[in-house]
Amino acid sequence: MRQSKVDAPRVSWRMPRVLMYHNFGEVPPGGDPEHLFVTEQTFRAQLDLLRRRGWRALSLDEFVATLDGTPAPRKSYLITIDDGHESVLRTAAPILAEAGIPSVLFVPPGVLGGPVNWNPAYRGEKLSSKAEIATLAGTGMEVGVHGYDHTRMFGMDDAELHRNVVRARDEVAEMLGGTPRSFAYPYGTHDRDARQALADAGFTVSFAVAREHGRFAVDRVYVKGGDSLRMFRFKLSLAYRFASRVGGRTPWLRHRVRDLLALVRGGRQPSAGEEASRRIGG
Repeated sequence: MRQSKVDAPRVSWRMPRVLMYHNFGEVPPGGDPEHLFVTEQTFRAQLDLLRRRGWRALSLDEFVATLDGTPAPRKSYLITIDDGHESVLRTAAPILAEAGIPSVLFVPPGVLGGPVNWNPAYRGEKLSSKAEIATLAGTGMEVGVHGYDHTRMFGMDDAELHRNVVRARDEVAEMLGGTPRSFAYPYGTHDRDARQALADAGFTVSFAVAREHGRFAVDRVYVKGGDSLRMFRFKLSLAYRFASRVGGRTPWLRHRVRDLLALVRGGRQPSAGEEASRRIGG
């Protein structure tokens, strides 16, 4: 029996790092329990560290080529950003354009222009409008799909999959004047039906978080606000990639991975608010 693309071998440990960001700027008055806000100063420092240490930024074309067998540079990375918050256009896009660094922004078209409605901790945050996202065409920040309305893509029926894959793809295509080719799972979760739906819809690649499964669930490194440069360097390492993947596949090991991260941070334990937000699901 011919192997399906969604059951392809797992991505090599030596693949480029895919960095995942969300929001940029100072922590809002309501707080930031999931550490989504990376300050402008921190973002610039991270990009500078990558440059100084010889890491090469890849475009999505170059990243996909590595999936197809082109040897990857020894130290390379792809920047991805989820959701489409207003701060992406205001802060991240100009910084990346100034540095000549390509990136991919994943948006849920069904909720663009409105408030974040999937996490009560961030009710005050607003997403960019479709018209604003459309201005990114040709800027070096490619736009992909992040589901239709940021619903977790696990256990969906055919109608739900169609809305979150095909309808979402078509609305982003209409917005940009070109068909998107990349996808990121909301919350990073997926199942085989979701991966198959993306392959059937013509997507080239999709991204997960820790729960890696070939080119239709490439793992990413979650860059959090508050990460020190020491923590950021650790997240670029093979040790972190191993811990993240193993923890993603084996639920009971996730706590061990969190303990390891706490050690790198200097022993800081999660606050009660962070624990509550984690149970909500970021």
